[in-house]
Amino acid sequence: MKDMIRREILAKRTSQKGAVKLAKDAMIKEKLLSLPEFRDSKVILFYMSIRGEVKTDSMISEVLQTGKKVLVPVADVKNRRLLISEIHDLNELSPGSFGIPEPKQPHEFPVDKIDFVIVPGIAFDRNGNRIGYGTGFYDRFLKTLKKTVPFIALAYDFQIVPEIPKDEMDVRVGKIITEKEVIECAAGMK
Repeated sequence: MKDMIRREILAKRTSQKGAVKLAKDAMIKEKLLSLPEFRDSKVILFYMSIRGEVKTDSMISEVLQTGKKVLVPVADVKNRRLLISEIHDLNELSPGSFGIPEPKQPHEFPVDKIDFVIVPGIAFDRNGNRIGYGTGFYDRFLKTLKKTVPFIALAYDFQIVPEIPKDEMDVRVGKIITEKEVIECAAGMK
């Protein structure tokens, strides 16, 4: 079932183009930047957008100018885990594992200092369950963070589905921001 949902939503996501997608991205960015928990955070982990995901580049550029620390993941494929590295400029990035932009020279950042996480995903339900790309990197990583760290997803409205089957390893998000709403997930506990 997860594979079917993944294929369907990826097809919709990659078919979005041009001004409509840019307008949705701008609405999502505005909602994210106005969240009280985002404004109060000092160390933010962003994902680097690929394959039609909500664009994070302009968000990152804007946040870098505020003095907050911006972190991005680096895939340690050999050990099937995420390393976290701070960046100061988007020019520090180049295509890495899976074609996702990563720091050219990553410096591992202590995860206990992270106070806000923006989680990628392909599909979500209103309980905070998510479908990712199927590697489990994020789920394993999220389980290492303090329980007080908010996990927020950015998604287009069509990425919200009625129900996602939950596995034992899956980690839920607490909120999902779409171009239309901010969803407080009914069961968004970790």
